[in-house]
Amino acid sequence: MRIVVIGAGGIGGWLGARLAASGQQVGFLVHGRTLEALRSGGLMLRDCSGGEPGTVTARIETPLASDDPQALTDALGGRPDLVLVTTKVDALPPLAPALRRLTGPDTGVVSTQNGISAPGLLADAVGKAHVLPGVARVYSAIASPGEVRTIGSAGSLALGEWDGSATARSRAAVQALEAAGIRAWVPGSIWAELWRKVSFVVVQGSLGAATDAPIGVLRTDLRDAFTRAVSEVVAVATALGHDLATDDAPDPVAAALRMADATTSMQRDIASGLPSELDAQLGALCRAGDEAGVPTPVLDLAHSVLAPREAIARARA
Repeated sequence: MRIVVIGAGGIGGWLGARLAASGQQVGFLVHGRTLEALRSGGLMLRDCSGGEPGTVTARIETPLASDDPQALTDALGGRPDLVLVTTKVDALPPLAPALRRLTGPDTGVVSTQNGISAPGLLADAVGKAHVLPGVARVYSAIASPGEVRTIGSAGSLALGEWDGSATARSRAAVQALEAAGIRAWVPGSIWAELWRKVSFVVVQGSLGAATDAPIGVLRTDLRDAFTRAVSEVVAVATALGHDLATDDAPDPVAAALRMADATTSMQRDIASGLPSELDAQLGALCRAGDEAGVPTPVLDLAHSVLAPREAIARARA
């Protein structure tokens, strides 16, 4: 399978390294320091579950990497079967020309971003018929350009067609991911799966950033607020026709109670005074509640607290 991974950070490096190590044809669309690092030192994936420095789980000595989508297409011998988009949401609109150059008649373009905004932005670029909304679950981060570290299990990626149909394309993507040691599946509703993740990670990041607290504090001292915010997300999703209550669906509050003191990437960006995905994650969620006529007071309060900090960070960028 011909695969292009856009980005080589926590998600892109994890997916790309695993897929390339399993024998898939993988190219990375990257630029700047990341491109230089991949060309000079390759790509390394470490599992740090047991502590530093971790165990090398995949190493790609000479990954195919370029900042030119046409060069990747030529090197792969044709347009990719699958494009995995792993950048932040803000990068998606500027990526539209590259995405169109990479997308052939049968190409699937997979979103992996947190929140509910990314699939629509990808659809604006290449059309809904090509977009496979995806839900990635892994604890991963960049140690340095070209080195990605994970904690815990091998991670998972759920994906599905925009209209919920069962296709050979989505099945082939799942098979490639499973062969790479990544748990993958096509859920009954990829949109419900997306909202389930929103109910956990966006709530955690929003309340964590607003209170400067890790999940360990949210699950104890701020448990009531966390639970109410999760309920707000579930209510918005339900109003939009996405039923999150299934027998095998993880309970986001219960998941929080089992976790160590973790933070989300959005929360870390806000804490560092950097531009974040606040609008794409929390802002989009609050707007969805307004459009659905569902009150979201806890989420609205968190957004009101964080929006001025986000504005300052973007003014400085």
